Amino acid sequence: MGNALKAGYTPSKEVPEGYKRTEVGVIPEEWEVDRIDQHTSIKTGLKNTQDKQEDGDYPFFVRSQEVERIGSYSYDGEAVLTAGDGVGTGKVFHYIQGRFDVHQRVYRITDFSDRLNGRYFFYQFSAEFYNRIMSLTAKSSVDSVRLEMIAGMQIPLPPPIEQRAIAEALSDVDGLLAALEELIAKKRAIKQAAMQQLLTGETRLPGFSGAWETRQLGDVAHIKTGSRNNQDKVDDGQYPFFVRSSTVERINSYAFEGEAILVPGEGDIGGIFHYINGRFDVHQRVYQISRFSTEVCGKFIYYSMILYFGVYAMLNTVKATVDSLRLPTFKNFALSLPSDVMEQRAIAAILSDMDLEIAALERCRDKTRAVKQGMMQQLLTGRIRLIQPETTTEELAAVRSAGRKHNWHFNEAVVISVLAKHFGNEQYPLGRMRYTKLLYLLHRRKEGQVEGYLKKAAGPYNPQTRYGGPEKIALQKDYMCRHRSDRGQGFIASANVEEAEHYFDRWYGGEVLQWLEQFRYKKNNDLELLTTVDVAVEELCEAGEEVSVESVKDVIRSNPEWEPKLDRSIFSDANLARAIESCQKLFDY
Repeated sequence: MGNALKAGYTPSKEVPEGYKRTEVGVIPEEWEVDRIDQHTSIKTGLKNTQDKQEDGDYPFFVRSQEVERIGSYSYDGEAVLTAGDGVGTGKVFHYIQGRFDVHQRVYRITDFSDRLNGRYFFYQFSAEFYNRIMSLTAKSSVDSVRLEMIAGMQIPLPPPIEQRAIAEALSDVDGLLAALEELIAKKRAIKQAAMQQLLTGETRLPGFSGAWETRQLGDVAHIKTGSRNNQDKVDDGQYPFFVRSSTVERINSYAFEGEAILVPGEGDIGGIFHYINGRFDVHQRVYQISRFSTEVCGKFIYYSMILYFGVYAMLNTVKATVDSLRLPTFKNFALSLPSDVMEQRAIAAILSDMDLEIAALERCRDKTRAVKQGMMQQLLTGRIRLIQPETTTEELAAVRSAGRKHNWHFNEAVVISVLAKHFGNEQYPLGRMRYTKLLYLLHRRKEGQVEGYLKKAAGPYNPQTRYGGPEKIALQKDYMCRHRSDRGQGFIASANVEEAEHYFDRWYGGEVLQWLEQFRYKKNNDLELLTTVDVAVEELCEAGEEVSVESVKDVIRSNPEWEPKLDRSIFSDANLARAIESCQKLFDY
């Protein structure tokens, strides 16, 4: 397979119908294969870690998976990042939207062509990159990745519409994973706060008011170490064997049956506390705390040790070859607990329920990760198609034959529909006022000069988009549809919007949509201010006149339909000055 990224079916004698064998594996017939450097720009950063500063504003990606802060940025936009050497070699793949800089040994892959969707590339690149690149790295003091290794790699290229569908499907799963991680972190924080309050008596449960007391662990439980060592394990053992780290091995016999708390006596001191009901044995350097007195709840003690024992243990370790704990350290550990064992049990039950909830969320997260992995294997190789092959081939043919030979009305119909897809939804449909301003900004970004926009009251406004055909074409082709909600009326994407997106990708690419994202949450008045000022500044520049708040106001006053704008607070001198500055930055006057 050369240096290609692995894809497609497991090699076999027969290629399934509708597929073809390529150097990246078996892929759908409509897919192409090309080198990464034919569709991206690959560069390393210039800075090193000495350039960071404690109060920096922008992310700085270093060779490991760490993100530091610096005071400036060299890139603003979408990129995939991977380390060139060090501990992060081949392991770091960031899809970024924002301003950042990179270390001199981090590769920044940017400027994706109109045939390569950035998010699709991120998933395709990361799927097999680590294994492939580690087989190619230059062996020195550390594994290193040369630029030509990345540049020469080949990847499968589905049609852009299918790339976007794949990326969106995987992004949705990533969004779910992120939401689950956030929820798990929130639940853990809630549990930690509950432990702080319940295990100290700061918060009492209803129905309990008795005094708390301090007891030593050795007075309420039996504490001993195991007698076995690692040599006693067997590969097919039936019973858990707890060792000094977090590893649980298997043995064929057990020395204890019941409830116990387990703590390593050396190594990962204070880091492992197992609450067990079952048959097991322990390593000779693991302390088994069991046979609790009837005055205490074992699980309450377990949670108390989670909260307090780690710090206590590190203050009382015996310094030898490795830190280790002795039996008196455990026996002398002081516990604060309710004198009523029923209150102890009630507290333990609440915390146990929280653990069960967190464990359920973690299982859901792990299952979702497995689902995503399966999806990547299926979608990135074309085994499962999100876009029907027949439709894709037909649309590709239409795009290739049309090229740039399309009229203005159809062009605007496509653009308006794509704007409705990306900036409208059922709750907030994209209104005509808003799409007009976004359409103006899009053309301003891509073509510099914007034709057909008039100085109407809420302008700049091109009446041809409404009355000249584009809206009608978009509605007739079912690219978009009218929609009304309690928030207003406007347009949202309709059944055939993917066809419009296909043309849009061909004619404009995805960069301009990413650029328009900065206006997503701007109010309509702010967009009107910005586009009005831009028209005025353009006129002043063409006439060779100075651009200032007063000269912009003169341009606005010169048109009867625009003059009333100056009576509105949004067109105050301060706002005009701000808009002039924004236009200068956006369009590089």
